[in-house]
Formats: sequence, structure tokens, C-alpha cells
Amino acid sequence: MKTTLFQIALAVVLCAPLYADAAPSVRAAITPSTAKLGDVLKLTLDVTYPNGFSIDAPDLQKDLGTFETRTSTALPAEVQGGQTTAHFVAALQNFTTGQQLLPPIAVTYRDIQGQPHRIQTPPLTVTIGEVPAGPNDKGDIRGIKGVVGPVAASPWWWVLLAVFLAAAGVFLWTKRRRQITGPPPPVPADQAALEALQRLRATGWLESGKMKEFYSGLSDIVRTYLEHGFKIPALERTTAELMRDVRRRADLPSETLVDLQTLLESGDLVKFAKFRPEASEAMNDHALALRIVDKTKALLPAKPYGAEAAAPQAPKKKAGVKRP
Repeated sequence: MKTTLFQIALAVVLCAPLYADAAPSVRAAITPSTAKLGDVLKLTLDVTYPNGFSIDAPDLQKDLGTFETRTSTALPAEVQGGQTTAHFVAALQNFTTGQQLLPPIAVTYRDIQGQPHRIQTPPLTVTIGEVPAGPNDKGDIRGIKGVVGPVAASPWWWVLLAVFLAAAGVFLWTKRRRQITGPPPPVPADQAALEALQRLRATGWLESGKMKEFYSGLSDIVRTYLEHGFKIPALERTTAELMRDVRRRADLPSETLVDLQTLLESGDLVKFAKFRPEASEAMNDHALALRIVDKTKALLPAKPYGAEAAAPQAPKKKAGVKRP
């Protein structure tokens, strides 16, 4: 027994220098290095570590200094020899001019004994410039004009008064009519999503190779469906944040969650990693969106959100005095 423990300890001591020489490393790059206010910046992170180690996803917070994280996606890892390289990509925006500093991003990894360690990316700088003025912009400063006073005897005042009274009458008539008939009922979220998917397919973007426009529309339709149908704030969420929120819904089927994550990550690859899928793959993702709506439409509330407030109310009857 003592001999076995000694052999194990000796193996750990002999192997430790090998892993120490190949300690995990992280490379970070942001492009472009010079951008304008609101431009989408691409951040790439490559983490290389020995086989037998494991890493956690980088700590990409919503706010990274003056930068805002729009989306973040984990790309497929590569294995070469005794090392693995994990790839991550994120879309950032900045709305502050001047030279901006992206602070170090922490990455947690675990060695062969399961002990956690942290490494950080070096800080990166990006120069943010103002949006240049367009050819039709004349600036904000205008010359001072003289004061135009009212002319009591001008007939145009009577014309303006007549137009104002007519507009007020139309406004009051329209308001009264809406109170009587009520607004039209809201379109169910599943019907709106299916009609939007049909219009997206008819744009011809797949045939013309406009994959980024196609996947942007596909992602927006599914996110709008989740936000309007289930009150999940999806339009302003990153893929990771949105998946965290939908997993809290106990009524959503697990296979639907898998389909949703696959669809959103495919869209992120096309929009931010410049991945160009085949037209057949894009059609499969379009069918995936149809299946998500079809599998979840039975879980929508009986009345769309806001239908109670939009439903017309019957006018109240006045209480009359019953005569003998």
C-alpha cells in the first residue's frame, strides 16, 4: 500500500513540470482598432490549455468599462496534439469618443487536480471618433431672425382659425368613435410570428446570398415572439442572457430550449463571426423557427397581453325611475 501511494505521488511530481511548461494562455483582439460612435466591434478570445484541463466561459459582463456587450458566443474548440484551443467571440459597442480602454477579462481554468486558477487578457485600446456630418447637415447654429409679430387685420388668421377648429372637430369625433367601437383586437403573437416568417422567406435574401440580413430578420422574429407572447425581455438580451431567462420558464419543453439555443447561436455566428452557411442550412434554421412557434403556441395565454385593456366596454345604462 505504501509503495502504491509513493508511485502515485512520484508520477504527479514528474508530470507537474510538463503541465507547468504548457500553462494555459489567452489571446485577445478587438477589431477594428478605430471606429465611430455606436459601431459594432468584434472581440475574439482564444484560450489554449493542456488536455486534461478545463476552462469556464470568459466573464463577459454587460458593461466592460465604457464598452457594452451586445452578444457573446462560444465557437467550436480545436485540438492539436496535447493542447486544446477554445474560441469565443463577442460583439461590443462604445458611445464615448476618444481612446477607450477595454479592461482585462478574466478566464477561470482548472488543472488536472481540479484546482481553480485565473488568467487575464491584456487591456486593449480602441479609438472612438464622432460620426462625421453629412452633406446636408448645416450645423446647429443658425442666424438670428427678426421677430414676426401678429397682424390683426390679416385674413390668414381667420383661415388658420378655421383649420384649427376643423382639426379639433375631427380629433373629437375620432376619439368618440374609438370609445364606442373600441380598438381592433391585438394580433396573437404566434400568428404575427408565422406571418413575419413567411414574409422573410419571400424576400429572396437566401437566393441572393444575403445571409446576414436573413439571419438578423430570423433572430428578431423569434425574439419578438418570445417578448410579446411570453413577456420575456428578449430583444435587448444577449444569447446567454436570453437562454438564462427562458430556462426559468418551467412550462417550456426541453427540446424547444435546445432548438432555440441552436437557432440563436447560428444567427450569432453569421452576424458577428462572418460565418456563411449553405442555403439548405439556412432553410433548416427557418424551419426550426417555425417549429419553435408551433410547439409553444399552445402555451400562450388565452388572451394576448394587453387584450383586457383593448377590449371595448359596453356603455353603462342609466338608472331610471320606475313609475307606478
